[in-house]
Amino acid sequence: MSPTPKRRTISLLAWCWRHVSATVAVLLIGVALYAGYRLGAPDRTATHPEPQPDQAPSLAAQPTGYTCSMHPSVRLSDPDAKCPICFMDLIPVNAGDGGEGPTLTLSAQAVASSRIETARAVRFFPAAEVRLYGKLAYDETFVARLTAYFPARIDRLFVNYTGVPVARADHLAEVYSPELLAALEELRQARKAADGAGPASEMVRLVTLETLAAAREKLRLFGISDEQTVAVEDGSFTDDRITIYAPIGGIVTHLAVREGDYVTTGQPIATVADLSRLWLDLEAYESQLPLLRWGQPVEFTVESHPGDRFTGRVSFIEPIIDDATRTAAVRVAVDNTDRRLKPGMFASAVVRPRVGPDGAVLGDELAGRWVCPMHPTIVKDAQEGCDACGMDLVPAESLGVVGDPRSAQPPLVIPRTAVLFTGARSVVYVQTPDAESPTYEAREVTLGPRAGEFYIVRDGLEEQDAVVVNGAFRVDSAMQIAAKPSMMNAQRREVSHEDPPVAPPEFLDSLTPVYEAYLDAQERLAADDFEGYLRAALALGDAVGNARESVLVGEALGAWRRAASGLRPRERPADIEAARADFEHMSDAAIDLQRRFGHAGDRPWRRAFCPMAFDFEGADWLQRGEEINNPYFGASMRQCGEILEELAPRAAPGAGEEAPGHE
Repeated sequence: MSPTPKRRTISLLAWCWRHVSATVAVLLIGVALYAGYRLGAPDRTATHPEPQPDQAPSLAAQPTGYTCSMHPSVRLSDPDAKCPICFMDLIPVNAGDGGEGPTLTLSAQAVASSRIETARAVRFFPAAEVRLYGKLAYDETFVARLTAYFPARIDRLFVNYTGVPVARADHLAEVYSPELLAALEELRQARKAADGAGPASEMVRLVTLETLAAAREKLRLFGISDEQTVAVEDGSFTDDRITIYAPIGGIVTHLAVREGDYVTTGQPIATVADLSRLWLDLEAYESQLPLLRWGQPVEFTVESHPGDRFTGRVSFIEPIIDDATRTAAVRVAVDNTDRRLKPGMFASAVVRPRVGPDGAVLGDELAGRWVCPMHPTIVKDAQEGCDACGMDLVPAESLGVVGDPRSAQPPLVIPRTAVLFTGARSVVYVQTPDAESPTYEAREVTLGPRAGEFYIVRDGLEEQDAVVVNGAFRVDSAMQIAAKPSMMNAQRREVSHEDPPVAPPEFLDSLTPVYEAYLDAQERLAADDFEGYLRAALALGDAVGNARESVLVGEALGAWRRAASGLRPRERPADIEAARADFEHMSDAAIDLQRRFGHAGDRPWRRAFCPMAFDFEGADWLQRGEEINNPYFGASMRQCGEILEELAPRAAPGAGEEAPGHE
């Protein structure tokens, strides 16, 4: 059956719709895309202002390359690269950094990114912090040793162990002594003769009284008390033994006899120490002595009382330096009334003096008080006699230990972080006042002693100068990159190549083991070999002791002994970091020794410098090779630093040439 006309019409319309709808959809999508493009396109007819000069990109903000702040000869284009010498992060080199002459001008952005901060040089008395170590000991003026005044047998010992507490006049022992009994009988007979003299002649009476006085004096010299003597004279004492009493109160610290022992005249019996007062014996290095004064308050701690702080006063500073340790003894008088401290305890002490241009400022803590010239631990508020020796006390002002800080001129002071050390020189960067952009210039300064976080400036700065206290090394690096005078460049210009005076040949030869041991220690530290360094340091001490100093006289002998004191190792270091700190002092002494006498051999040495050592304070050393071998960083930055000078070996004096200091 064929489809009807109506069905054919419907089928035709369906076919047309299927094909036309797809075309319509494509057209609608195209119209939507065109409309979106027109709506989002920029208006090409709009006008745009010309860029102003102050809106132009700054050349200073565009790095032209990257370099190492320690090694400015390194120039790389990769900002993520490391320095091939010391492996530090690289810093950008900006085209706009610079300035006229020996100054550096930075942009505000560079100052902010480098965190450069300044502080004013001002005048005040900074407080130093001197740390000392030692241990507590008996106060020797409060110690009594009981000895036998006559031959005797110890019949009874009341204090029969050490540590017994005794009070003054407590009984210590009973003794039997035929010699003492004879002296007691002499006193009795003299007493009877004096009482029975009656109306005898004046001469007889005087002789009798003199005999009685002599008998009493003999017993006094035997250590018999006045009460015991009176008891013998009046007949109330008839025993054949005598009791010995404690001369002072305290603790029995030593017992030399036991019951039944026989003692001879002068033999020790017991020692009693009064522990209400102690001494704290400390050791101070030469560099610390200018900051110490008699009468200064001292604060210290002991391990047995953690968290507690004890106080005392400096009562004695030894006037002689120990040749072996290069230290002087410092004694502190400590009040121990509560008996919390014990002799033998180790203590860590700190002294905080106010510091002037030449050292500690005399304080006024003892103003108006009275002191014993022989026993300065005796300090009183009134003029009395000394408890130890009976001398009259004198005003503390007369001993030169009291000063008025108001009469002293406060020193010029800058923070310690402002100073860059280059071996023999000290440099700070000063911000130029009234400059349009931050501008800095290097100043060489002469420093006084360090006081805590500050340095005293003796020359090179004026009051209110603004010095860089944070970022000084960044400023110096930028000066180097800009090929301007800097800390490192100035150091190289000052290197002297003059030959040192000729030393006697036998002495110069004896220095060879000294130098060899020092150079061995340097190489061990560069290789992070702690045990090897300890062996080299021990060998260095032996070599110093074997040097032929007997051929030196005068200034040459003094120069050698100064260098030898620095070359001798101190106490055994606890770790390699402590060893590197000790090695810095050895290096200073070795460099001085080289400058004064030179060295024998067939190869030159080099003096090198690392400005990053010890928190950027910088340190020198001597080494054999031409390639940097840094002993202060070891494997972490072995090649950090630079060679400052080459040191050629010295030949022996020629014929007819007399070495200085040689007779």
